[in-house]
Amino acid sequence: MKRANIASGLVMGAFGLLMLLVVIPAQIDAAPDGFVSPRLVPNITMILVVGLSMLMVVNALRSDPDPQSGAASFQRSELAALVKISAVFAVSLGSFLWVSPLLAGVVLVSGTLLALGERNILTLVLMPSVLIFAVWFLFYRVLGTAIL
Repeated sequence: MKRANIASGLVMGAFGLLMLLVVIPAQIDAAPDGFVSPRLVPNITMILVVGLSMLMVVNALRSDPDPQSGAASFQRSELAALVKISAVFAVSLGSFLWVSPLLAGVVLVSGTLLALGERNILTLVLMPSVLIFAVWFLFYRVLGTAIL
């Protein structure tokens, strides 16, 4: 686990720094004087990601050595779960681009539940329905604006 925490922390730290130094400045325009910058929230988020990932690396380095230090850092079941969730996101993204955002939301929520082992049909139907209705109600009825 120690090696996995170090590797994960370093990868997340590098991702956060890349976002802070390259992606956010290139993709989000600066605001005029007197306005809150649209870069503020992404920058704060990435600063937190970098800080927490470095904390994760430091804690892993300070911890006692693993008794299973020769064992693999990632188990086969963890990698299988990563592949399943990635496939759900890919299908959801394809549904969003080529079919409709409504289907993409259903695929994302229900597909993730299925990938994580949920088999209760009521949960698989109600959770995406309630979430999508709540988003629709918030944007269209409460805020009076369209999502897309």
